[in-house]
Amino acid sequence: MSSDDNLGSRRLIVVSNRLPVSITFSETGEPEFQMSSGGLVAALAGLRGQVDMIWLGSPGMPKEGVKDIEKLTNKLKTDCKCAPVWLDQQIAHEHYNLFSNEVLWPLFHYKENIEFKEQRIFESYTIANRVFCETVFDVWQPGDLVWVHDYHLMLLPKMLKAEAAKRGQEMLVAFFLHVPFPSSEVYRVLPEREKILDGVLHSDLIGFHTYDYARHFVHSCTRVLGLETTANQVIFNGNIVTVGVYPVGMDFRKFAENINSPQVKAKIEELKQRFKGQKVIIGVDRLDYIKGIPQKLQALERVFKTNPSLIGQVSLIQIAVPSREVVDEYQKLRREVETLVGHINTHYGDIGITPVHYLYKSVPFQDLLAMYSVADICLITSLRDGMNLVAQEFVACQEINKGVLILSEFAGSARCLAHAVRINPWNISQVAEAIESAIDMPFQERADKHKQLFNYVSTHAADHWGSLFVRDFVRVAEISTDRNEPEPSTSLLTHYNEAKKKLLIFAVDGVLSSFKIVPSTSEITPDIMESLAALDQDPDTDLVIISGRKKDDLQRFFGSLKGAILAAEHGYFIKYPGRDWDELHLGHGDKSWYDEILQVLVYYRDRTPGSSLEGRAEGKESTLMWNFRGADSEFGVMQAQELHLHLANHNNHNFIMDLSNVRKSIECRPKGLTVDRVLSDIVRELGERKQRTDFGFICYFGNEPPENEFQPIGNTEVYTCAVTSGNKPTTKFCVASQGEVPLLLRMLAGLPPLPDVVDGDESSEKVVGVAPVIPV
Repeated sequence: MSSDDNLGSRRLIVVSNRLPVSITFSETGEPEFQMSSGGLVAALAGLRGQVDMIWLGSPGMPKEGVKDIEKLTNKLKTDCKCAPVWLDQQIAHEHYNLFSNEVLWPLFHYKENIEFKEQRIFESYTIANRVFCETVFDVWQPGDLVWVHDYHLMLLPKMLKAEAAKRGQEMLVAFFLHVPFPSSEVYRVLPEREKILDGVLHSDLIGFHTYDYARHFVHSCTRVLGLETTANQVIFNGNIVTVGVYPVGMDFRKFAENINSPQVKAKIEELKQRFKGQKVIIGVDRLDYIKGIPQKLQALERVFKTNPSLIGQVSLIQIAVPSREVVDEYQKLRREVETLVGHINTHYGDIGITPVHYLYKSVPFQDLLAMYSVADICLITSLRDGMNLVAQEFVACQEINKGVLILSEFAGSARCLAHAVRINPWNISQVAEAIESAIDMPFQERADKHKQLFNYVSTHAADHWGSLFVRDFVRVAEISTDRNEPEPSTSLLTHYNEAKKKLLIFAVDGVLSSFKIVPSTSEITPDIMESLAALDQDPDTDLVIISGRKKDDLQRFFGSLKGAILAAEHGYFIKYPGRDWDELHLGHGDKSWYDEILQVLVYYRDRTPGSSLEGRAEGKESTLMWNFRGADSEFGVMQAQELHLHLANHNNHNFIMDLSNVRKSIECRPKGLTVDRVLSDIVRELGERKQRTDFGFICYFGNEPPENEFQPIGNTEVYTCAVTSGNKPTTKFCVASQGEVPLLLRMLAGLPPLPDVVDGDESSEKVVGVAPVIPV
């Protein structure tokens, strides 16, 4: 990292499921530490000498099995700059084995027939994430950057942000997923789909290995949560969450330093003599169903069947690293693989001929380098794979031999290694043909392919990946720090309390009630009504409630507020206290647009399943609204954009059109009917009736900024407070979501807050002490 990229005074806190060290105990009981050899450890090894880093993770043992936890914790911190996360044995088992590896892992790798677990298992996953959160705050200092890794900790970003907010601090969090993220059609079957996405989206930067994975994630945010997205951003809770692509590389330096060692050279010579006169295929995989080892063996058998002359001329060295050996499914896979190996060796082997050399074990690093070096072909048949660094490791060891890389298109590495021979592992004939083609490939063609592959592998090593991600994390952090954002909603209390006379204007949908697919099912809670009633009784406060809803709706639900001014259909009809509804006089009175536009909206309603239309037939007299909230999220937006363009070019100009991605609607109303105009009329009326011309505080609460800036009323600026889960608007104040409005109203009304959420579970929507809601 250059001086421009480093963290400055910030520390980097890395959080992963496991610590980067293995722990053993001497005969005297003293703990001994050895650095692990995992891909993430290698990827971040270069950073450890450049930035101040501390690593959090599970030590790989339950706390019940440790005699002196405090001593071991302190020694890890001082000797390794690691902070262990101690989990109960049962929680650790259910978190890691039952939810992470039996639900998320198979789902993210497109496995069918997943057995979803009972709710208690997800609760254990949640508890484990919460323990990680508590451990982070044992070491975190304001300004530190927190980098969370992988599918074991997808709830952690939200927990970290919430805890920091409770402490009055802001925490910067990044998340990286090291496995594929599936398409939205696969992901949406997960019962906890919203909670998992919600947890990750509290990150400031989210990273994936390939564009496919990033695209699937963004698409799921749209399809599952209905959020606004672009190719590399998600608008969530008023923030821009950046989504990036960062393909990880191998530990190139380690391979380059060891490939010419005497031990490796001796092993290379031994293997050359053993496989003299043969073409050697190398396969290195964990014994996992995502690796496609059965497909690889079936393709090899197809080669021998179609081209018997290759029997005895081609050998496969298949290293199958043991994985999850106690799991029934993995035991079944092992039996299947070993049956296929036995079948091939029996039918195509002979004295001195062993077509498949099967090694069910991990092999020493020097032996692995030698096998990579002597191989003529590396065959990778992954059915799904986050990245697969075996492909890059093979390339790094082939400077002399110029071997051919046959790579599954379903491995993440296939997106980076464009000069590999790509195959579909499910197409056994294609894989067999690729093997035969690689066997016969001329040396110059092999050399040309290898040159391109080697250039990429050598310049995109693991340390490059870590530095690149941290550099972008720092950039996002600086943007977040420098962003000129609206003041939090609570800060308007100061302005409100300092003013003697106040005017508060509230929209209904998305502010006083949450958005619903069918607007008529929206709800006004007794909590909100209690706050509005208290404000209504304040002699120094005037209330205005303005909505696109019809007169009957506003009268029925806000008619009890004796001093409030109600404005229906965006203010076309206004009801002052003690009076009937008045119609706003716009001057031109031309309503010819209505029937023309109605026909257009009916056309789009009928061609957009799930959309709805509100007009005179539904009780509205002056306005029209086409609502696409119930339509398919992508198709609805596409239709809305098309309709917006159609209406913008309509030859009748006596109407105003608003496309709202927040409300997911297009509304059409008479020309001149604006909030600013309506508010001016209301203030003039208040001046005549109450001699209220000296407001000290005026604020409009809407779910997005008004179409135009409000003009000052007298000497008083009209503030706006946006209630939106979309991008933070350029308003004076902002409320992140409609769920925060009840508390804000209670503070404005001087009422005590309601009791907290049940169990302190931030994801729960059940609130203690709130009576059943009133349907609108």
